[in-house]
Amino acid sequence: MSDVVSCPVRRATVATVTMGYGHLRAAAAIADRLGVPVELADRPPLVSGLEQRVWAVARRLYHSLSRGSQSRLRGAVIEPVLDRLTAIEPGSRAFGSAGPVRLLDTLIRLGLGRGLGRRLDQRRSPLVATFYANALAAERHAGVPIALVVTDSDIHRVWAPREPDSTRIHFLVPTDRTGRRLTAYGVPADHIHVTGFPLPPELVGSQALERLDRHLAARRRRLDAARGVIGAAPCIVYSVGGAGAQAATARELLRELADDLRGGRIRLVIAAGTHAGIARRCRHWQTAFGLDGLAPGTLEILTAPTFGAVYRRFNETLADADILWTKPSELVFYGALGLPLVLEPPVGAHERCNRDLVTAEGVAIDRPAAGSIASWLRRHLVDGSFSRAADRGRERLPADGTRTIEHFVLTELYTAFTGN
Repeated sequence: MSDVVSCPVRRATVATVTMGYGHLRAAAAIADRLGVPVELADRPPLVSGLEQRVWAVARRLYHSLSRGSQSRLRGAVIEPVLDRLTAIEPGSRAFGSAGPVRLLDTLIRLGLGRGLGRRLDQRRSPLVATFYANALAAERHAGVPIALVVTDSDIHRVWAPREPDSTRIHFLVPTDRTGRRLTAYGVPADHIHVTGFPLPPELVGSQALERLDRHLAARRRRLDAARGVIGAAPCIVYSVGGAGAQAATARELLRELADDLRGGRIRLVIAAGTHAGIARRCRHWQTAFGLDGLAPGTLEILTAPTFGAVYRRFNETLADADILWTKPSELVFYGALGLPLVLEPPVGAHERCNRDLVTAEGVAIDRPAAGSIASWLRRHLVDGSFSRAADRGRERLPADGTRTIEHFVLTELYTAFTGN
């Protein structure tokens, strides 16, 4: 919760869409700091009729491409399509006429986001968005100040307005690289603010980052104990992802770590999110590999029917985690919590950029080949690779993004609204 108790900017609207967990996680962290709910700009009551169907089509396409890119049979076909759709071209103002930018601009002119804009004007509420289409639509359909929180280290041209020179949007970006990309796209420099990524307040703590450091100290003790192998039980959290991509890795982990799980040498949490079907498959594999009846806390399939419930349980789990295994989505920024990362192959150009960021900083390691996971994990635990990655994440990635974003909203964004 925010330290600021009296500023009326608590009326700010934090909005996003259900297009993967990355935008939702960022919005939830910011909303918690501001003491407001997250509002879904692709669901009623902010949309109705045709607009709701447009969002549904976009969501199905995103999920299908994400899952299909991981299929052995379809990956060779779908992955190039996804790469093309997410390609980050050399920055230029002329690129504003590219297909995705032109299409989104046309949809907004035809009314996409009008319901959100109407709600903002009725409330006289500044907008904090974590999905580009919501901010771009609000710029056309509402007269309020707008902040767009960017959730990747590098971004496609579609994140910026087609005519960026006169934009009212303030871009809150996680890295200098993201800011340079927006400058190249023509966004004015005084509308770009490097804030860091918004991490969950319950994992960070106050300005002194005391919760983060408390969790990291306990993690260091477990990882250091694991270097002696005997008696150590570090916890790996595997995140399946909002689109359900890479669910097959959960099967690999259960099969290849079965002996270590039965022997109490490792703990594993598979975060299946809201995907009840994936959770059922994981429980089937658990039984198939003889992993029923393990000691409490050794193996958990984390799932819940709503994102809000999943988000809270996931954060609670990360507080006691030692390794986060994920594709290089927005979760790479969680390395700032002192969480060493193991990365699945990236899905799209933006995830390749995210991977490059954290591997270059020594915060992440690419996953091993199938069939060698158990021996690979033991080797990296014993040689201290994960301990070093934890320290580098704490040292080299900013952990105060949520507080910095809150400060911007409570000062500059609200000042623009009130004119004071």
